[in-house]
Amino acid sequence: MCLRPPPEADPAYDRQARLFGDRGQALLATLKVGVIGAGGAGLLLLQWLAHLGVGHLVAVDPDRLETSNLPRVVGSTRWDVHPWLTDAARPAWVRRLGNRLATSKVRIAERVARAANPAGIFEPILGDVIDDAVARRLVDCDYLFLAADTMQARAVFNALVHQYLIPGMQVGVKVPVDRATGDVGTVFTVARPVSPDHGCLWCNGLIDPTRLREEGLSPAERDAQRYVDDQAVIAPSVITLNAVAAALAADDFLFTVTGLHHPTVTDDYLRFLPRDAQLAHDMPRADPTCLDCGRGQRSRRAKGDTRSLPTRPAAI
Repeated sequence: MCLRPPPEADPAYDRQARLFGDRGQALLATLKVGVIGAGGAGLLLLQWLAHLGVGHLVAVDPDRLETSNLPRVVGSTRWDVHPWLTDAARPAWVRRLGNRLATSKVRIAERVARAANPAGIFEPILGDVIDDAVARRLVDCDYLFLAADTMQARAVFNALVHQYLIPGMQVGVKVPVDRATGDVGTVFTVARPVSPDHGCLWCNGLIDPTRLREEGLSPAERDAQRYVDDQAVIAPSVITLNAVAAALAADDFLFTVTGLHHPTVTDDYLRFLPRDAQLAHDMPRADPTCLDCGRGQRSRRAKGDTRSLPTRPAAI
């Protein structure tokens, strides 16, 4: 029997191919990877995946850059936020115009990714994953990263993983600050593997039904039901904390797809506590009766196109 020789190596990837092998590097070039959220952590992931040679990247984000995003969105510049229009001294209508003209986060991601890997395919989707047409563009991905922190995005990501059997990873950072005293609480970054065989975000209490319902309300409905106390709270965000979460997630993805994980590796959630300089492992739970990942007939697990996603339909 004649074994097929390894694919011709690209000298640009020589140093990392010494870890993954030429076949592993070639495998990365065949993968389609989706990243939901192109903010601080998501854009880092997109940049790194492009540098690593992942062949097809899809970035989903509905937002445009704001001035406060600049310290943590790699590849962005002040020109992207049109400071001559958005300066606080400008009239309100001029600032609104400047915000509408600001560069979208997915375009910044495209700029960064194409600079890293001009030969790769990059799909920038200026839209929200909770829209059905947007979510459907991810169903053929080989891997998914969730770097957006709304409950609606978590619910759609969770459904995509289990309905279409796509392995994924949820990344995030939590920096709690007491609103009254300004005291900083337990800061942590997380990288949570989410796969069809090891429980889901619902099973592990990571999708809050109350918040999920609130996010589905219009602003007027939220105001009427007094869901306004937290609307003005702007959570702290620091690029180095985002980088820790993104690095944990990217490394797990690489060692998973190239088969370099030891056989004993589990799908534990990784939680880094920078104030304590500790890395914790949280064992995910799986409920066999879960309607997303369970084995029952009513579960969406492996149902593919025969089941609807928890998205909103296109406007008529």
